[in-house]
Amino acid sequence: MERSYRPLIRESLFRRRLRIVGSYLFYPFLWMTFIPLYRLRVSGQGRLKASGATVSIMNHCIYFEWFFVWHAAWPRLVRFTAEEANILRPDAGWFNWIMGVMGIPEDHPMAIAATVRRCLNNGELVHFFPEGVLKPRNQRPEGFMIGAAWFACLHDVPLIPLTEILLKRQIHRFLPWWPPGIKLVVGEPMHPRNFHNSGERLRHRAARMTEQAEKIIRDTIIREGNGYGLKEE
Repeated sequence: MERSYRPLIRESLFRRRLRIVGSYLFYPFLWMTFIPLYRLRVSGQGRLKASGATVSIMNHCIYFEWFFVWHAAWPRLVRFTAEEANILRPDAGWFNWIMGVMGIPEDHPMAIAATVRRCLNNGELVHFFPEGVLKPRNQRPEGFMIGAAWFACLHDVPLIPLTEILLKRQIHRFLPWWPPGIKLVVGEPMHPRNFHNSGERLRHRAARMTEQAEKIIRDTIIREGNGYGLKEE
């Protein structure tokens, strides 16, 4: 049975404390499970760990990649966004609720606008998956939605592109279904002021910023992939 849900507009002191306690309880277990399994390597972690309001985006191709972002930013907490269905799920929905994940309603995605504003005003790191849906083991990211860049431009905060690169491992010669290695590259922050054109609508500015972030992610996969990655055309 699905639980009722509405976007988190205000966060009580209890919810803030619950999120912090949950983070410290769950993080060690998740670290022991996913870091060795995927042999995660992270480049540029300091850019995520830096304080201050920030929006980040990443390509979406592994079910547990949200933890890779969490790990890269640790001990800084990440405010994730996800499809509303992930908050309503009877199995993992409780975990997303504890961790303060923002569910995006399919019929009214801008319902999270007030929550995003509050989080950024509080200096939080807000993460989006701009492809919207998971594309398992896909290393050809495309079709990024402009929502993350739109919020970055609206609130004048940096946008950080994260690239998730899937790597072949020796074990794939015998067990091709085995989880790939993961390299997470944290890119240079992109500042909205660098995409400003006088008289241009914010939507167009956000679209150009999104296109640039998508290009950075695709180029990084080409440069650092080892078989799962894109090939030069």
